[in-house]
Amino acid sequence: MEYLYNLLNKDLIVPDLKSKTKEDVIIELADILVKNRLVKDKETLVQKLKEREEIETTGIGHNIAIPHARTETVSGLALAFGISREGIDFKSFDSKPAHIFFLIASNEENKNKYIHLLARISRICRKESFREKILKSETVNDIIQIFKEEETI
Repeated sequence: MEYLYNLLNKDLIVPDLKSKTKEDVIIELADILVKNRLVKDKETLVQKLKEREEIETTGIGHNIAIPHARTETVSGLALAFGISREGIDFKSFDSKPAHIFFLIASNEENKNKYIHLLARISRICRKESFREKILKSETVNDIIQIFKEEETI
């Protein structure tokens, strides 16, 4: 089983996103995956993520959004995480702004891991205690510690 804290190193976490719009947050998190050499082509990834959003929002409610896409520009499975202190209108199911973002990119080969990762994120995000701790966190190390605590219970 792949724990989130194993996929998220400090370079893949943004404790204070600068983005103000849905499109900007997708680009900001995609940039991180490119900078960390997890994704080869940012434009392709961003395009796939936008196409996915047009089908149905990935704003799942409870202030969480999980933009995700499958593309061959990623070799394996890639995950970035960010927090928007102000919140971003992500057209979420509950109409509330999103503050907590997980961006997932995967190639076709890793489709099963990708689906398991989505399920794992949605399970951990159902816990109000997790969401509260994450929103109160201040540093990347705080965030990693919260994931470790939540995932090893």
